[in-house]
Amino acid sequence: MEDFIKMVRQYALDHYNTGGWDEIVEAWTDSDLLEYYSNANGNAKKAFKALAKTVKLRSEYAEDISNTAF
Repeated sequence: MEDFIKMVRQYALDHYNTGGWDEIVEAWTDSDLLEYYSNANGNAKKAFKALAKTVKLRSEYAEDISNTAF
């Protein structure tokens, strides 16, 4: 579990300015990340894939909102 959290946090730092990963760095707790790990039954690859999908969707949603601002 610790390795998964470290890997995700490093990936998020490395990709801070792209695709919404800044949210992971700034707002997500270790517990938030562990939910993905637990839901994937300890499969780090599967957990990261699900997390990346969530990050992408949240980023796209935030971008849509930003594009509709006056």
